[in-house]
Amino acid sequence: MTRIVSTYGLTVALLSAFLTVSPSADAASPGEQAVAAAAQNNQFAFVMFYRSNDTAAQTMHGTIKSALAERRDAMIVPVQVSDKAEQALIKQFDATRIPMPAVAVLAPNGAVCSVFPQKVSSHQLTAAIVSSGQASCLKALQDKKIVVLCAQPTPSTEIPVGVRQFQADKLYSDRTEIVTVSASDPNEAKFLKQLRVPTNQPTPVVAFMAPPGVMIGVFNGNITHGELAQKLAAAGKCCDDESCKHHQATGKQPSRR
Repeated sequence: MTRIVSTYGLTVALLSAFLTVSPSADAASPGEQAVAAAAQNNQFAFVMFYRSNDTAAQTMHGTIKSALAERRDAMIVPVQVSDKAEQALIKQFDATRIPMPAVAVLAPNGAVCSVFPQKVSSHQLTAAIVSSGQASCLKALQDKKIVVLCAQPTPSTEIPVGVRQFQADKLYSDRTEIVTVSASDPNEAKFLKQLRVPTNQPTPVVAFMAPPGVMIGVFNGNITHGELAQKLAAAGKCCDDESCKHHQATGKQPSRR
């Protein structure tokens, strides 16, 4: 099993280890409303959790405010962990277990991009504002889905046949997300470089990932449905059954169910 050796992969693995992001069934708190408003406005929400207005909290808030001062794609959402009205949001992030103060960065689609406990720099904050493609991949992985990222050479390029057949397979259809990005999109360049996806190919390039942050491989556009299934089984990610023989990385294609 190969884990993504990049900032992206580490972020996915760490966030998945202790964050479960789901909407509250109760009436939305002021913090939840602010997060929802940010999403509606296509903004990143910087949710800052703190216990008291001490020096550390003031310093973090000042750093966040300074880093985002010139940006229109982000907003700060302060949340005091003792505020009973915000308990749903606090529980959602298990914030009482995070060293305070802390800031969690949410993309407009709800993906958790980063969590910074105690201290944070301006560079870390701006780096947490990820591309649309990366946010889509993060969200899918955090939803425990298999991700097939297709870097397309042109907007009219079709998704590879093998990828479409893989998603159509009833064994994977309910838990597979296909994400497409333009290989030449400058906004996606950093993300694709992290994944070691070449951007100068005349045909699509496929990056295959599984939760929580496992990079299964990068392939050219002629990858087949069967090959994808084999790679998934070899990584022990073909299903959620821990007793499945494919969790032992046999590399054999899983039987159809």
